[in-house]
Amino acid sequence: MRKSVLSVMLVLSCALALQCTESSQPSQPDPPNPPPVVRSPAEFTQQESGLLESANKFGLNLFREIAANTAATENIFISPLSVSYAFGICYNGAKGDTREAIGSTLQMAGMSVEEMNEAYRDVTKILMQTDPLVEFKVANSFWSRLGKAIQPDFIEMSRTYFDARVEEINFQAPWAADTINAWVDRSTNGKIKKMVEPPISSDVVAILMNAIYFKGNWMFPFDTANTETQTFHLADGSETECQMMWLCGNEHAVQVDENTIEPDTNATYYDNEYLKAVSLPYGRGDYRMTILTPNLWTNPDHTVDDLIDRFTWENWESWLTGFYPVDFTVGLPRFKFEYEVDLKEILQTLGMEIAFNPTRADFSNMFVDGVGWIDKVKQKAFVQVDEKGTEAAAVTMVSWLESLPPRLVCDRPFLVVIHEDVSGAILFIGKIADPVWQD
Repeated sequence: MRKSVLSVMLVLSCALALQCTESSQPSQPDPPNPPPVVRSPAEFTQQESGLLESANKFGLNLFREIAANTAATENIFISPLSVSYAFGICYNGAKGDTREAIGSTLQMAGMSVEEMNEAYRDVTKILMQTDPLVEFKVANSFWSRLGKAIQPDFIEMSRTYFDARVEEINFQAPWAADTINAWVDRSTNGKIKKMVEPPISSDVVAILMNAIYFKGNWMFPFDTANTETQTFHLADGSETECQMMWLCGNEHAVQVDENTIEPDTNATYYDNEYLKAVSLPYGRGDYRMTILTPNLWTNPDHTVDDLIDRFTWENWESWLTGFYPVDFTVGLPRFKFEYEVDLKEILQTLGMEIAFNPTRADFSNMFVDGVGWIDKVKQKAFVQVDEKGTEAAAVTMVSWLESLPPRLVCDRPFLVVIHEDVSGAILFIGKIADPVWQD
């Protein structure tokens, strides 16, 4: 795994072995943005809430597995929601035991395929229009090799429920990789520029991609005049320097929509025996970054990796109910990096082995001839957190953190979670082991 800039986009690419054919240059435009909806996350249906709960459970399992296989001094930043979208489409294309394995890994239960697809469609529309002060968008695309017949029902499903660009393309054409990467670049607002390396192998028969882009300004921005160079303690006992931003209680009130928002209404604090945390809102408060650090007052030897071990869906739900308004100070390093991770072995460990097995994978609901298996699953992500706010993007490709006011200073490894406030939808999760600023 290697570090990268904070922009997260999920591109799922399925590489499947088969013969190659001729091609023509693609010209199909991207589908239009989904129409606005009037409901808010507070009005999610049971199916929509269930979908996000499944995505969050899967995402936390995925994050813990990645952390377990990553050096303690390395950063992690992923979009579990992006992986969920990509494999939600894959789920439709799978059949039999392959579909069951994907559904089990995604934590899908008690929902029909139609209910799941409708939930993905409506959750997307609602989250994209939840906060007019925050830019959040989701994009999907499916690229098939020229001559590889795709099931008409799969094409219709991808367009209807996932608003996907579906296109047949000659992967061996000199412009093919550039065309796909141009979609990636555009869908992530230029934060992720390349997912496909030319030349594309002749064995690749389909590439499925999901891209998620987020940009939000803090409701309570950090004053750049307070930012200072400070020591950051790395997990191996060594030290580095970071640019520490500071936000105090008297800086929490701002003017939004001509109404004064009081400090204790939006920025909140929580602690227990194991952790200390603050939750900072973006825009008008619909999206947040929750920052979690080990509670060294009660457990001096506790590390962020010990905290990750307790980062289950049940604990996350419990922690979210405990945040309360209080005058607090937070010190948060500026950071900006890119991250890339190969998810193939991790997804197999989580229960999706069959989808990668050439002799057992069944994607006959996707391919007319029924031949194809997942070869690669890769995600690239970008994140930038500064005094103004946060910008993040992710792409997944398949070829698939006592008497004084509380004070939280992120001067050693910590966790960040970007999520929608009402539904709890987790957009991004990260472990900041080294708050680098990469230009």
